Amino acid sequence: MTVWLDGLLTRLPSLAGTPAHGERVGVIHVHTNASCGSGSLPEIIATARSANLSFLTVTDHNITMAQAEVAAADPPDFAVIDGEEVSTSSGHFLALGLDDTWPRGGSRDARSLMASTRKAHAVNFIAHPYGLRDRWGDWGATDYDGIEIFNDDAVWRKNTVVDLAIAALMYPVNQRLALLRLARTPQENFVKWDQLMAERPVAGICGSDAHANIIVGRYNLAKFPSYLSVFSLARQHVLLGDRAGVDPDHASADQILGAIKAGNSFCSIDAMYPADGFTQTVTVEGQAAAGPGEAIAWSPDAVLHIKVPEGAGIPRLRVLRDGQTIVEQETRSLDLKLPGPGRYRTEAYLQQPGLTGWGRWTLWIFSNPVYVTAVKN
Repeated sequence: MTVWLDGLLTRLPSLAGTPAHGERVGVIHVHTNASCGSGSLPEIIATARSANLSFLTVTDHNITMAQAEVAAADPPDFAVIDGEEVSTSSGHFLALGLDDTWPRGGSRDARSLMASTRKAHAVNFIAHPYGLRDRWGDWGATDYDGIEIFNDDAVWRKNTVVDLAIAALMYPVNQRLALLRLARTPQENFVKWDQLMAERPVAGICGSDAHANIIVGRYNLAKFPSYLSVFSLARQHVLLGDRAGVDPDHASADQILGAIKAGNSFCSIDAMYPADGFTQTVTVEGQAAAGPGEAIAWSPDAVLHIKVPEGAGIPRLRVLRDGQTIVEQETRSLDLKLPGPGRYRTEAYLQQPGLTGWGRWTLWIFSNPVYVTAVKN
């Protein structure tokens, strides 16, 4: 009874946020009924639009949609990035922007498959690297551009039986809150990401891993959790800015994918509060500001600026330099004079709403880093 009342009385904010100029909000890692999902592409696009999204990536298991099928379902103001979740002997990876004519072959070797998809102009991301069922096993591979930091499905599976029971009881009365209760910080993924970025830029993304399907054997038992509820949780905010030749409001799938590959984005658990307009920039006197995925030369007057939407509760902001926390404060904005060159990224946490949230600090936003480089003599 307490769980139901909590679900009925706790109201989450509307998803109709206010994106900044050049900000596109969408979901990555979506399955359709072409593989293990329950919805057709047109149905999923309609659901995504109702969740105030403007792009999505289709990543069915070991199958890529024909370009004609994507084009037929893709309205002019909604971008669909075609792709595939590729199964290998070392785990799964997402090949985004992949054409259905790529020469798959019969190999299950991760390195050869990654090389093949990249040759076919795909952008590769390691999927759910530390999932309970599917873990990535070949960190010596190099033909990838980034990794999934937050994967809805992988995170949910790491909850306790009690947590899962509370979410299951709440789901019929408040789907979004039920899924939010299962959100956890993927610490292993963050640690690995920082290790990888010490060697080269690696973009971080969040994946919805949406199926809207429970399958037992060959039977589809329920469209659970729904696409709409999943699309309200982990969302990718892509920052197109004022790129030459790009109209942010009508950017193509290729243009959005290019920004994701470059790390010009941040992730947010928007069910807590839409993070539209979040900023993380570094300014240096006499130089333009640099945002996520961009580089700027360090000088003693370099300052990191962070700001979250005004309507949200007061978050706990954590600033990391080369993977080490240097500042942690409860504030909506922060101007931090930088101690030197490094990779600077931000994590923001909000307290869970409602009684059964217990006020738990929950990951809300994480951003790709700004690369502050040393000045060459």
